Amino acid sequence: MTEKKLGYQIRPKAEKVNHEVFEEYAEIAKRADDAGLHYLAFPEFFARADPNRIHVVPYMAAIAARTEHVKLGTDVLEIPLFHPKHIADIGASLDIISNGRFILGAGVGMNVPSEFENFGISIKERGKRTDESLDIIKKLWTEPLIAEFNGKFFTLRNVCSPPCIQKPHPPIWVGGFSDAALRRTAQYGNAWAGGNWYQEESGTPEEEWSIQALLEKLKEYCKKFGKEFVSGREPKGPKEVGYNLRINLNINPDVEKAVEDMRHFWIDVRKGRTQGGGSFEMKMRYAAFGKAENVIEKIEELYKAGAYLVIFCPLSTDSASQWKRVEEEVLPSL
Repeated sequence: MTEKKLGYQIRPKAEKVNHEVFEEYAEIAKRADDAGLHYLAFPEFFARADPNRIHVVPYMAAIAARTEHVKLGTDVLEIPLFHPKHIADIGASLDIISNGRFILGAGVGMNVPSEFENFGISIKERGKRTDESLDIIKKLWTEPLIAEFNGKFFTLRNVCSPPCIQKPHPPIWVGGFSDAALRRTAQYGNAWAGGNWYQEESGTPEEEWSIQALLEKLKEYCKKFGKEFVSGREPKGPKEVGYNLRINLNINPDVEKAVEDMRHFWIDVRKGRTQGGGSFEMKMRYAAFGKAENVIEKIEELYKAGAYLVIFCPLSTDSASQWKRVEEEVLPSL
């Protein structure tokens, strides 16, 4: 039987950020924790020209101090823009602060060359830098000391990180839809942080980007790297790889208002710069909106696809109102 765990993505309001907004989202986190949610996702826009954001690291630390049970994950950290020693220390520290609830969501970042140029990094190297970084992070999390590491991008001598609470290390979820992302998941990760929307790839048949097709590729890579692919339950231990899926939503019995809120969020505010980009029409096609019953039906479809965890991602500038609808209209039915 498929486990039915739920998560929620909480972001500072897309149109402003201040202490009042943070307190509003801290309250969402507390209520989600009290409601028994399994996971909270914290988006990161580290490299983007967007002042209306809170950096994911202090944000998660503050939320960890206000919750007790819910797991907390980066969604996702743009790995090639950081030094791996920095990420390892951050992750271990968050694991300690949260008493073993930290999850590293890892990605290569969006395909925007300027984001990498501002950090003196070539976008052409982002994949290989990510691989080497994940290798180093896992070593720092599982070994008391790295006496020497000589890589293509990083050279380390006599370095260590704080000891993580979770053993052998905090889970690593890898985001992305490319073949490289699926290989990276099997090689370094514990789960694939998938989605349920079709990626618009020029000349690529839609069936090649279906969840089923991507999972088949992931299975092949798991076999190659000696991992066991698991479906319908949370992976256990370093030799298993599972997957979670997410659903974009906007709950409002007035369908026209739901669509307009989604359009405003995606086009006017975010300008298609999150979730790997894509058109509004594509996001609408694979979102759940309108009455809560429509959302519940979509969620059940993802569980049937073998996801042990479904993460709600509100397409709205008012995530707090969306959370209230999830809490009152969706959770009682799941």
